[in-house]
Amino acid sequence: MEPFLNITDFLLLLLWVRLWSLPERELYFNPFLSAPTRVIDRVRPVLPLPGRLVALLALMFLLVFRAVSLNFFRPEAAWEITVGSIYRFVPHAPGVQGAIVFSLLHFFFFVACYWGVYVLIQLMTPALRRDRASEVFHFAALPLSALRRRGAQILLLLAVHGLLVFELSHAGTLNPHLPPTVKPPAGLAFLGCLTLLSVADLLMMAWQLMFALLVGAFVAALFQNPGLSFLCNEGVATMLGTRKRLIVAMIDLTPLLYMMAIYLLYQLLCPIAVVLCVSM
Repeated sequence: MEPFLNITDFLLLLLWVRLWSLPERELYFNPFLSAPTRVIDRVRPVLPLPGRLVALLALMFLLVFRAVSLNFFRPEAAWEITVGSIYRFVPHAPGVQGAIVFSLLHFFFFVACYWGVYVLIQLMTPALRRDRASEVFHFAALPLSALRRRGAQILLLLAVHGLLVFELSHAGTLNPHLPPTVKPPAGLAFLGCLTLLSVADLLMMAWQLMFALLVGAFVAALFQNPGLSFLCNEGVATMLGTRKRLIVAMIDLTPLLYMMAIYLLYQLLCPIAVVLCVSM
């Protein structure tokens, strides 16, 4: 069920961004931005309400609809949110109520992790890029990307992750079958540990996003689709940040090295955070 939730979270991100943008004051020359924004704006004539309110209502409705439909058609599928690939939470409330709460939390954790990927891209980019893919990353990271100072972005990111894990610890039940070596302490120490692990999850989202872009580039080359190829190649360049590449025999190995480094770093940071948490 996790791949389906991630795909729907990605699609619902368009509605989330509409809460923070003003399309009536914007003119998009970027085709990767104009096409999805026009699709979202077609919902506005249905309800005689402001665009932001329509986006908020549509977002909440679709999140609730996702929870209710999955609970009805696949009641055996367990709702679960994993923090740091170690601590797994299941809904504390049974039935539809728990499914709705976890549907909302899953989406907001997705948004927070994407914000982390955006900050990571900014830290890895020596100079500001102005290509179309960079505009898409910036647009999708609203309202975090609207902050000018890098320190303010990081503080907001930590605050959002802390608030989400606090809500998760109250709305969810921790897996009772954890080994003694990762049994967390109670109180603020556990919330701090969860916050660090939640922030570290941005590395796995970066890995998944790079993998999706590489698969998209392969599919584009296979079907000779120049638009998709252009988007995926620019997306890969934006995530790498640097313009320096390692090319061997006409093959660019930089994205593969990026994925290896991200995965190893994630596998290294999570146990360290758990050890620090358990030792408190």
